[in-house]
Amino acid sequence: MNEAEFTEIVERLLEVGVPPTAVAKAFSIDSFTVKEKLNEMRVERYGAAELAEAMANLQWEAFEQARAMIYEAPHGARTRFIMGILSKTMSLTARQSPETMGNMRADLMELLTGMVGTDDPLDDTDTTQFVATLETDEDQDEGSVDHPLGPR
Repeated sequence: MNEAEFTEIVERLLEVGVPPTAVAKAFSIDSFTVKEKLNEMRVERYGAAELAEAMANLQWEAFEQARAMIYEAPHGARTRFIMGILSKTMSLTARQSPETMGNMRADLMELLTGMVGTDDPLDDTDTTQFVATLETDEDQDEGSVDHPLGPR
């Protein structure tokens, strides 16, 4: 068996989904070499070796086609398409993950903690005299325009 035939066998195994490490073990070759061959095949087939990069390429292609559709499609199809985009955008912006909300809360607490000074003279002041209380024998509205002072 020559090198071209061996390379073809390795490629066929990778194409049908045999993991590169299994191929490397079966033929006692360096797994890095087999992984590089798989990456080459992916670049040739999909234009990228990494799934994230391939998905980004696919998203850009879909974006280009959608943009062309907005300008070239019949009016009814364009309207439905634009409304779908707008409704999806609004639903995505309305949703926040609990993790995002927790991070925002933590950032806000950090900001507020940093804003509180330790040398504030009001920290030592007794503020209980400014708290509204309900006294049963005292009318809180007494002395207001609706309830003037004096006998009724």
